Amino acid sequence: MKSPLTLVNSILAVVGVTALSALSAAPASAFSFGNIVGGDTWGDAYQNSFTFDVTGDASSVFFKISNSGNAAASTMFISKVLFDDNGYLSNPLANVGNSANVAFTGGASNDQLPQGGNGFTTDYAFTRDTGAANKWGVQGGEALGLSFSGNYNNVIAALNSGALKLGLHVQALPDGKSDSFMSSTGNTEDTPEPLTMLAAGVAVGFGTMFKKQRDQAQKAE
Repeated sequence: MKSPLTLVNSILAVVGVTALSALSAAPASAFSFGNIVGGDTWGDAYQNSFTFDVTGDASSVFFKISNSGNAAASTMFISKVLFDDNGYLSNPLANVGNSANVAFTGGASNDQLPQGGNGFTTDYAFTRDTGAANKWGVQGGEALGLSFSGNYNNVIAALNSGALKLGLHVQALPDGKSDSFMSSTGNTEDTPEPLTMLAAGVAVGFGTMFKKQRDQAQKAE
């Protein structure tokens, strides 16, 4: 049977690993979308339904564009995603890890974001496949995956500064309206919850204390 000290050390080891795992499991950089100043207002109440996550490394970047849905606009869907890139991305590839009923086609394009005006110059555009009504758009609870060649750190810095922007065109809003949104600068990456941080701190603190006690016990033997 384990001694009390050994048992406590084992428990603390598990707690420490669990806490540190929780810390390292925070989502990749996450961004939101905002309304276009001076543009249509039909979709203003639903802007928080649209987000995108970015993951990647030194040579590739993956965008996951999501529509969380809204009961007040249950039919709305993302019909088009555009990038104002300024040279950070290349080699676009659509439909990487999509939801099952999402399909888009696109690539390099100068297609204009509706209401984007002079503040948005398109370099890449992706449009939902046609047919089957609105089936292939990004409906509530669905996501579109797009991958590019690019450096993840440079892309995140460009998104935060506004040098790289994403635009969305959303259709089937109430009364048959549509609206456009642009990515907001400043990522919304989740930070560890206070209790998780406390657990990690407690684990490290108790681990240090019991290590000293163990060392002292070993010297006394």
